[in-house]
This record gives sequence, structure tokens and C-alpha cells, in this order.
Amino acid sequence: MKLRSFLLAAAALLVSTTAEAQANIVRTQLDSAVVLMRGQGFVPLDDAVTGTLAAGQDEEFEIDLEAGVTYMVVGVCDGGCSDLDLVLSDDDGDEIEADRELDDVPMLAIENTSNVEAVLKVQMATCSTAQCHYGVRVFRSGGK
Repeated sequence: MKLRSFLLAAAALLVSTTAEAQANIVRTQLDSAVVLMRGQGFVPLDDAVTGTLAAGQDEEFEIDLEAGVTYMVVGVCDGGCSDLDLVLSDDDGDEIEADRELDDVPMLAIENTSNVEAVLKVQMATCSTAQCHYGVRVFRSGGK
């Protein structure tokens, strides 16, 4: 019985270490995105949003967009993910912008002409593990 308990504890530690490593991949990619976007004149709007989703799952977040501001939204995911999608819609559900390309670093460029309460949907299109880590960061040109 002690061996079984030890093996179960070791397996749990391995899974948590792997999950932590995958979360670190996402954080590193988001940090790199900040550096790259700053070089292009964009600053982070808020803190990054991170989480986990299984293949076929999605999550939604609200974003307030100001008129006259250009925004970039960058998504990243871990090594088990090969396709992450982003869809930005207005509060009526009309699509503003989407990246449904077969890639794991989706990006949206939004040149906003009016104040909008938008909804950003993060869709885990392909994940080879039970859950994949993802991260999303919104940037705005200049200003705040």
C-alpha cells in the first residue's frame, strides 16, 4: 500500500510540474509579446488573462474599446495546443474582428471608430492534452 501511495503522489507531482511548466511557457510568451508590442508603439491595456481550456471549449471576456484608439490583441498557448482562435464581437453579438487561422498565436488588429463594450472569445480549437494553457493580452497604441 505504501508503494501505491508513493506512486500516486509521484504521478501527481509530475502532472503538477508539467502543468506549471506549460503555464510558464504561456507567461514567457506573453512577456515577449509585451516587449515586441512596445517596440511597435503599443502598451499593455490591462493585465494578461490566462487560463486552461480543453479542445473545443471557449471563454469570454469583456473589453471596453475607446473611439480613435488602435488595439492589438495577442493570444498564446502552451506546447499541447496547436490552434487557438480569437473572436471579438460588439455587445450586439456582431463580429468586429476574428483570427481563426490554423495557428497557436492569434492576433487581432482593431482600429476603433466608436466607444464599444466588446466581448473577446478565446477558443481552444486544438489541444492534444486534457487541458491546454492559454494567455491573452490587449494592447493599445500610445496613450495610457
